[in-house]
Amino acid sequence: MIDGKPVFNSGYDKVVGQIPGKGKISCKFTEYFFKLFEEKGIPTDMVEAGSQSNVMIVKPAKLLGLQNQAPDFKGSDEIYGLETVFRNEIMGSWWRRYPSQIPGNKLDIVEFYAKGKAGEPDILMVDDALVQLGMMTPEEMETTKSRTKQIGKIMYQEFLKRGFHMVDGKMEWGRDKKTGKIMLIDDLSPDTFRVCEGYDLDEHGNCRVNKQCIATDYRQTSRFVKMFKLPRVRGSARRLQEIHRSKKHSECRSSRLKKTSRGLQARI
Repeated sequence: MIDGKPVFNSGYDKVVGQIPGKGKISCKFTEYFFKLFEEKGIPTDMVEAGSQSNVMIVKPAKLLGLQNQAPDFKGSDEIYGLETVFRNEIMGSWWRRYPSQIPGNKLDIVEFYAKGKAGEPDILMVDDALVQLGMMTPEEMETTKSRTKQIGKIMYQEFLKRGFHMVDGKMEWGRDKKTGKIMLIDDLSPDTFRVCEGYDLDEHGNCRVNKQCIATDYRQTSRFVKMFKLPRVRGSARRLQEIHRSKKHSECRSSRLKKTSRGLQARI
C-alpha cells in the first residue's frame, strides 16, 4: 500500500495473488498471440488447441539451459532456460538498475535472462555470455533479439486497439527437438507482461502523466518503482477475449502452464 492505495509491485518472480481459472485465460492469450506471431513468420511451439479448455498440443522443445558444471561448490546450480524481455518504457527492474532515468519515458531495449529455480530471481545475461556459454550462436542471438522486438511491436498494437499502453513483456525460448531451430515456447499469459490505462504520451513517446501513476522509493539500499494504473487482470482479459466472441473459438492451454496456474506471478 502507498498512501492507502493498493499497488501491484511486479518483479522478482514472486507470486502475488490467486486467480481462479487463470490457466484458462492464459491459454486464450497464448493461442491468440501465438497465431499472430506465426502469421508474421515467428516460429512457436503451438500445434493446435486440445479437446479440453485447458489443453494445447505443442511441439517437443528443448529448454535453452545449462547443466551444473560445479556440483562440488556450495551454491552452484544449473540454468533451467532462457527468456527475453522487451521494454517499451522505463519501468520495473530497468529503473532499479538505472535510477538516473525518468520512469515512464520511452525505451526500446531487449534483454536476455537465464531462468533459475522456481521462486528465485532470473539472472540478467549479457550478449557475450550467451555465446561464450554455448547457449546460442551469435546469429541465433541476433535473430532472437529481432523476433523479441517484433513480438513487442505486435503486442503493443493489439493492446493499443483496446485502449491499453503496453509497458513490457517477457517470453521464453527453446529449441525444436526435431529441427534444432530456436522457437517461442511456454505461454504469454497476463503474468508475463504489463499494460496500463490512463496513459498520455508526448511526441517523443514519453508518458506525460507519469507523476500521477508512478511512485518510486529507496529503502534498505533497494530502489522500487510502482504503478497505480495497471488494469485488473480479469478486466483486461475480458476485453481481449471479446475478439473471440464473433467466431467459433476453442480454448486451449499448454501443459507447461500448470506451473503458473496457481497464482499471478510478477516476473519482469
